[in-house]
Amino acid sequence: MTTRSNEERAEARRRARLAARGELVDDVEPEPEEPAARPGRGGFLQRLFPPAPPLPNKPDPFTGFDPSGPLRPVRERLFLLRRNLLAWVVPGMLAFIGYLASVFYAAGLISLLGTFLMFGALIAAGWFGWERPTLFGTAASLLSYVMVTILVIVQLSQMGVGPDTLGPGQVLPDLLLRAVYQAGLGFLGGWYGGYLRRRQTQLSAEKRPRR
Repeated sequence: MTTRSNEERAEARRRARLAARGELVDDVEPEPEEPAARPGRGGFLQRLFPPAPPLPNKPDPFTGFDPSGPLRPVRERLFLLRRNLLAWVVPGMLAFIGYLASVFYAAGLISLLGTFLMFGALIAAGWFGWERPTLFGTAASLLSYVMVTILVIVQLSQMGVGPDTLGPGQVLPDLLLRAVYQAGLGFLGGWYGGYLRRRQTQLSAEKRPRR
């Protein structure tokens, strides 16, 4: 304890002499600055689809929606679809034409054009369904699937071919698998359409001359 007190008094006298000569400096060494972390380059998908901000100046899509009550996620989706029917019904009709062409023409130019039309319509659903692009793309795709399925069933029934002929164990899994496939395709197309619109809006805002 005494040794420590003597060291403190000696240090105080030393600092007093330095202060008298104007040579007193702060003994505390500044902490070295940490190098700034380099932004990560991200993965392949991030480089392919760089983050895009939300669309600016858009109203709240849930204005007028009552959040109280059961099954809120389901009611939210139905509310959005009912509020913006054109965003998925019109693309769903176009996707129906493309899907129909790809079904009845399994190969060839018509089938290829039908596939492009179908996926382009699903992208358009995500573009115009800005409230929730994946929802509108999926709804448009399932609408086209239901219409094609009904048309095929009607034609088969006119030919005298029904579920009993083909076998329910074969028909139902095939219909379910096709529905899941179409829903996934619509989800992907809607997502890309929404992303494409946000990205295009961002690039247009960056190119706009500042005043």
